[in-house]
Amino acid sequence: MLREVIWPVRAEEFLRAGIEPPRCEGHEGFWDRFSFTSDNPPLIYADSNLHAGRLTPRHYALFDLEATAWQDVHLFDAHHDSGYPHEHEPTSFEEWAGTGEFSCEDWMLVHHAKGSRLALTYPAWRPNGDSHPPMIPLHTAVDDGGAVAAPFDAVFLCRSGSWVPSWCDDQFTELLAAFPGRAHLFPGSEWKHPRPDPVPHARRLAGIFAELRARVEAQTLPTPSVPVPRPAAAPVHSPEHTPDSEQARTRPGR
Repeated sequence: MLREVIWPVRAEEFLRAGIEPPRCEGHEGFWDRFSFTSDNPPLIYADSNLHAGRLTPRHYALFDLEATAWQDVHLFDAHHDSGYPHEHEPTSFEEWAGTGEFSCEDWMLVHHAKGSRLALTYPAWRPNGDSHPPMIPLHTAVDDGGAVAAPFDAVFLCRSGSWVPSWCDDQFTELLAAFPGRAHLFPGSEWKHPRPDPVPHARRLAGIFAELRARVEAQTLPTPSVPVPRPAAAPVHSPEHTPDSEQARTRPGR
């Protein structure tokens, strides 16, 4: 539902409010900031960061096929994915380690458990980071848009369809196509791309809604009435009132 069903609803709500559905920013030239340890670096992509917790050097057929852990894992994201407190959920790394389960919210803990050094770069629009701190040691920084010094052996690219609108899937396609290496879908992962673009249909529905609303408002607004002049009424005297002598002399006879 979050990957597909919700986006047509949100697109129409944007347009009804007179707001053009937003697009992604910052992906142009993204790969130019990185260097790699090979001329044809490997990339695996999927829709959820959950899969990043499963990846080892073996998945990329790197030089050491027996390696089960990364020396460094560097995440570029608006969330640290290192554990968040929820009701009935682990509140520390030790509690998490006792469950043996992970999700898109705590997959970084898997690599910490294997001894990897972890780093996170928040986007410039989120300089204060997550409201809850990570459960493990994590070096954090804010993206300055410059080159990243350390070379990378491999990349995992997440579309995050529950966070990124389906009308931006063409931008993900561009980002994936611009990668200077070989790209593969995570084996067996659920993947639908591109998702249908809901904006054209939402634009039509928003137009129909605006037209119907204008008709209803035209029918329900009160019609302004034109006041009709009324003749002035002659003064009326109560029976108890007796005109004085001056009034009696000037009052017209019947």
